[in-house]
Amino acid sequence: MTSVLRDLDPRSLDRAATDLCLTQVSAVRPAQLSYPTPCDEWNLGELVAHLVAENRGFASNASGVVDRLAWQPGPPEVALVEFPASVELLAKAFADDEVLQRMVEVREFGVFPGPVAAAMHFLDYLVHAWDVARAIDLPNPIPVELAAAALRLSALFPAARPVGGAFAAVVPVGEGAGAVERLLALTGRDPEWSAR
Repeated sequence: MTSVLRDLDPRSLDRAATDLCLTQVSAVRPAQLSYPTPCDEWNLGELVAHLVAENRGFASNASGVVDRLAWQPGPPEVALVEFPASVELLAKAFADDEVLQRMVEVREFGVFPGPVAAAMHFLDYLVHAWDVARAIDLPNPIPVELAAAALRLSALFPAARPVGGAFAAVVPVGEGAGAVERLLALTGRDPEWSAR
């Protein structure tokens, strides 16, 4: 773990990913909440509700207060309005250096050192920014440098994908695939996915 995180600050990476996701979610209109997404189990509204719940859950538990109810998604229409505030709530929690020394419970996945929890949120939010963008037919928003950092941090997590796990099975891509395509494939997404 320490070798992977030695020269990467997952909190600054995570802020970049949450800001990126905020830009995409800010483009969503209420009439689009029923749109499909690359996450087969969620439409766009359900994905936005998940994103707000993730921010609240990580923020609470990173602050040292285990609140399992914070992880429960609310109504999509409410989540769409509350998304920006949830981003700031998370940013405030991760800005406290104490989180680096704290163990953080992450939903049903377990308890992790603070830096690993921040890396988990970063990876999740980066690919969800792409999910939101593609659901509303916007171009890929992920910068190559963030994709490369996410690929490096992915070494922290097991490659095995249990049923019901965080991501679907790895999608095969060609040898010449770039960092963004490899990240999407690693997290179970078809880089060519389109809602049309």
